[in-house]
Amino acid sequence: MKVGLIQCALISAIFAIAGYLVFTSTSFDASLPVTVAVSLLVSGIVTPWLASLFSNSSSSSSVSSSQETATLYVGNLPYKANEDAVKEYFKNYIDVQSVRLMKDRRTGKRKGYGFIEVLTSDVDTAISKLNDKVFLERTLKVRAAKDKIAVE
Repeated sequence: MKVGLIQCALISAIFAIAGYLVFTSTSFDASLPVTVAVSLLVSGIVTPWLASLFSNSSSSSSVSSSQETATLYVGNLPYKANEDAVKEYFKNYIDVQSVRLMKDRRTGKRKGYGFIEVLTSDVDTAISKLNDKVFLERTLKVRAAKDKIAVE
C-alpha cells in the first residue's frame, strides 16, 4: 500500500471526526451550514489534492526515470481474456508495464482490443515476437499505438 493512501485516509478521518464533533456540539444556528460546507470542501477537494502530492513525491515506480515507455496496440484479443491473462502471456516475451483492455461503455463487455505499455527499447522486439501469435485461439495483431489526437 502506498504511503500517500494511508496519509489520505488519516486526513479524511481527522476531518470526518472534526466535522462530527462540530455538528453534534453546536445547536442549530446560522454558522452550521457554513461549517458543514467548509468540512465538505476540505474533505472533497483538499484531501485528494494532498494525497496526490504525497503519492507523487513518495511513489517508487517500477520503471526508472531514465527508461521511457511506449504503448502498443493489441488487436483481435479474445473477448474472455482479462488484463491479468494478457499481462501474463506478454510477460513471456517482453517487460510489460501495464495493460488496458477496452470495454463497451453501455454493456461493460470487452471490445477485443487494448493497449500495453512496454519499455521503449522493447517495442520493435515486441511487435516482431507477438504480431500474428496465437493467444487463446485468436491471432493477435500488435502494432505501435498511434498518439491520441486532441479534439478542440
